[in-house]
Amino acid sequence: MHSKPLISTSHASSPFAPSILCCVVSMLVIVQVFAGVEDYELEPILYSDTEATDRVAQMVEDYESGTLSFGTGSDKSVLEKVLAYLSIPVASQVLVYSRTSLQNDRIHPATPRALYFSDDCYVGWVQGGDIEIIAVDANLGPTFYRMALPHNNGARPQLYRDRNCLNCHGGSRTEGVPGMTVRSVYTDPRGFPILGAGTFRTDHSSPLSERWGGWYVTGSHAGARNMGNQIFQETEPGSVEQVTDHGTNLTTLDGVIDTSNYLAPTSDIVALMVLEHQITAHNAIFQAHFHTKRWVHQNAVMAKHFGDPEGTLSETTQRLIRNESARLLKALLFVEETPLDDWGVEGNETFQAQFLQAAKQTQNGQSLREFQLMSRLFKNRLSYMIYSPAFEHLPAEFKNVFFPMLWDTLNGRGAKELFQHIPESERLRIQAILRETSNSLPGLSAAISTSSGADSPDNSEEQDDG
Repeated sequence: MHSKPLISTSHASSPFAPSILCCVVSMLVIVQVFAGVEDYELEPILYSDTEATDRVAQMVEDYESGTLSFGTGSDKSVLEKVLAYLSIPVASQVLVYSRTSLQNDRIHPATPRALYFSDDCYVGWVQGGDIEIIAVDANLGPTFYRMALPHNNGARPQLYRDRNCLNCHGGSRTEGVPGMTVRSVYTDPRGFPILGAGTFRTDHSSPLSERWGGWYVTGSHAGARNMGNQIFQETEPGSVEQVTDHGTNLTTLDGVIDTSNYLAPTSDIVALMVLEHQITAHNAIFQAHFHTKRWVHQNAVMAKHFGDPEGTLSETTQRLIRNESARLLKALLFVEETPLDDWGVEGNETFQAQFLQAAKQTQNGQSLREFQLMSRLFKNRLSYMIYSPAFEHLPAEFKNVFFPMLWDTLNGRGAKELFQHIPESERLRIQAILRETSNSLPGLSAAISTSSGADSPDNSEEQDDG
């Protein structure tokens, strides 16, 4: 605990200090843009020049030292060992057949790319290609790795950090910080996206009718037809027609592709929806991480110039952090989540059971990982990603603003658009979960104890909004 708040109002020697700071920040951005340098490659991040310390970096170290082996067998056996080391469930498997990633030449509707994920790692693999891994690092956010596979020739796999991934994962597509995207496209018989017909960047706000173009989907749902399991052809510029439809409500992909080449015969609808939300949350967390570190660094430069006490944050910096906190809250509270049609979705029970195993639970078994799957994805609309390593690594300057804002929001105070979609009974239930799991969220207890709403009656167990 800090003896004094990290956030304090600046008393700069000049009344124009905030304006000067804005001007300096703007000039730095202009210089960087014209120089073609992303912010994260400069101080204080120095992304490409900084050694990673994430789980995969440790895996690389263990592998190079000889204490870890993945064998020299089939690609599938190596993949299984990688997933086991990283504690990533096979049941999280989803399959994408559009050629919209690095190893495009190997992706085809008959040989889709497999993706697997946990709270802090993503693994991608395509037949005959390499394994790609994204891990969450304390200082760098997402870090990117590649494992070149021997393909049964007896050679040893090569595992290394791949900085070339930033060409797609570190620019305008990810809002100027390293991150990830989920895309839905009209896919032709060879797997190429028909870009003239439009593409969709998918997250938990996307209507189901625009999701999963170029993805296989198993499981069931009612309502509008999604774009999954379909092949299209362009009839004229900007127009397409369906040429293949493998149908909806599939329990397996047997008969659609040769599933013996994969670790599971499914591409689960619930796993897809969790993946979409998790990537949305991760990107919002990464943005908060990079932006706050940059703002605090620039603030320190200006504070030193004006002779302000060390650790003092200007009003401008505080405002930027407050705005970023609101943006992250919007993602974590599912503010724009699309309601599920009719009776919702049903998916792979194995995935759901394994997903729930990681829950931070109350004494009566409630958690932020409980599925609802009728009108929405989760029962409690505060993301489980608040416990994730990515969130844990957010700067203290950010958390000191975020936690009080979160608690105020759950008490129905502050910006109404952040909580009006969540009924009071659900907000009280979320408060109860956070109170009992606050030991996993350093900084939350202080926000609760100083909030005027800390003594709100907790009757969440008596009410249930579904």
